Amino acid sequence: MTENAAASLNQKFELRGYTVYFDIIDSLAAEELLDSLDRATPLFKQVFNFQDDPQGSFFIMKNEADMENATAVPVKVGETVRILYQSNSIFVLVGKLDGGIGEVATRELGHMVFNNRVNERELAIRQWRTPSWLREGFALQAAYKIRPDRNEWLQNGWNKLQEAQKSGQLIKPSTMVKDIYLVPDPARRQLALYQSFYMVRLLLSIYSDSFFSKYSTLMFALEDMEAETCFRQITSFDFEKFYVLFSDWVQKTNAWSAME
Repeated sequence: MTENAAASLNQKFELRGYTVYFDIIDSLAAEELLDSLDRATPLFKQVFNFQDDPQGSFFIMKNEADMENATAVPVKVGETVRILYQSNSIFVLVGKLDGGIGEVATRELGHMVFNNRVNERELAIRQWRTPSWLREGFALQAAYKIRPDRNEWLQNGWNKLQEAQKSGQLIKPSTMVKDIYLVPDPARRQLALYQSFYMVRLLLSIYSDSFFSKYSTLMFALEDMEAETCFRQITSFDFEKFYVLFSDWVQKTNAWSAME
């Protein structure tokens, strides 16, 4: 399937473990995508405890018909990215993305790495074994940190979290189980994404790369293990107790310490 997709596009760039297929009209988008992945690679290796560079094939598609022909599956309403996990392939509709192609590709590579290492599976539509806040938090670590405006973006997010903490509006983990992108209110959805990013920042600050190594090992080996059980075994916290710890961290920590 990916061979047919590659054959339908007339250009190819390669860097590290990444290959980008595209039409020549999308050359600038392909360069931006590869540059972002190049800058994100050290972060991926740190967050996911890789020894080698991650790998992935990216296909820049012009329209829904091309994506459907390449993947043999109809495009859903609103779908702009499609991941084929077994082949480490990511298809993007370049003209309909919800952000810059570099940030989107980096985020989706994070999803692919997380899901493949954890052996994730969907329990219901857009709901995985791992709750969305934990999956998104890991997927956003590199994506947010390679933004051109990363300092302003992350500081603004931390300020919003502190405002929400003071007013009792932080989002509890139980409401971030399903896909965060389903949250209908844009402001609350962005708050949920910031909160997911920083909840994982807290995990990484406490456990470094050992959290993901242990989490992925246990979840991959034990298909029936629940995410919260696994989380508790590694951290001694259930999700609600970790949320309380996170809320206290937000209240007492400055932006620069939280970002780094």
